[in-house]
Amino acid sequence: MLLSALRIGAFAESALRTSAGPWKVVASFEKAAYLSHGSEVIVVTSRQVPPGPLYVTVDADRVFAEDGAALHFETGLLELGPHSVTIRSADVWTGVLPDPERLTAQRAMIMTALAPVANQSALAAAPYSRPANEGMERLQQRDFDGIARSIVGLGPGFTPAGDDALAGLLLTTVASGRLAPGDWFIDLETARRTSLMSLAFVRCAAAGQAIAAVHDVLMAGAAGEAKACRAACAELASVGGTSGADIAFGMWAGLQTL
Repeated sequence: MLLSALRIGAFAESALRTSAGPWKVVASFEKAAYLSHGSEVIVVTSRQVPPGPLYVTVDADRVFAEDGAALHFETGLLELGPHSVTIRSADVWTGVLPDPERLTAQRAMIMTALAPVANQSALAAAPYSRPANEGMERLQQRDFDGIARSIVGLGPGFTPAGDDALAGLLLTTVASGRLAPGDWFIDLETARRTSLMSLAFVRCAAAGQAIAAVHDVLMAGAAGEAKACRAACAELASVGGTSGADIAFGMWAGLQTL
């Protein structure tokens, strides 16, 4: 059966263009299959999943892929188990960032909207709150290496809570103009403490790209649209089992230091 990709995140498009495969399925869920090739990661998702930098969104309600399966990408066609996915007509998606000055001016309103979501993070309570808060305090000195050492691999979740929080913090810091996209990379020793999937999302965030809900929160907030910002925060809260709340925790901490 031939499926069409509706859109493809910029990082996924680049990874597929430079790495034909084979791509191995490392985790599979009803609406998303995580694939890796070397250090690269892409996520094939159903049309019900909002865009992201690593996502290939297919025109289907569910994604079928067996863990450990080896998949191949050739000339615009991704062989995905019983299905083939063509990406030739897919739109390339890139998350938009707000004007840094407007973001800074509206930070109090955005933090208020984010707070109920961030408070749901495992990092907001013992036993994770102390190392998480100690790590976030290093942002004042822009010590991203120290932050990463404090929180990478910390807490529960398919992608650990600390990794998601680091991604939220990095994205917000890039959006505010305090970190240039691609100027920071996680060191190898810290990277070994977590998974390729987490590292891929952290790498995207350091380049100024995250899942759509994160960009929606910041864009609506910077525009002063409080209702739309709260709605985007609610959408963020629904991401994964805990990831949305953990990302919000990092975003809130990043805004706090503006």
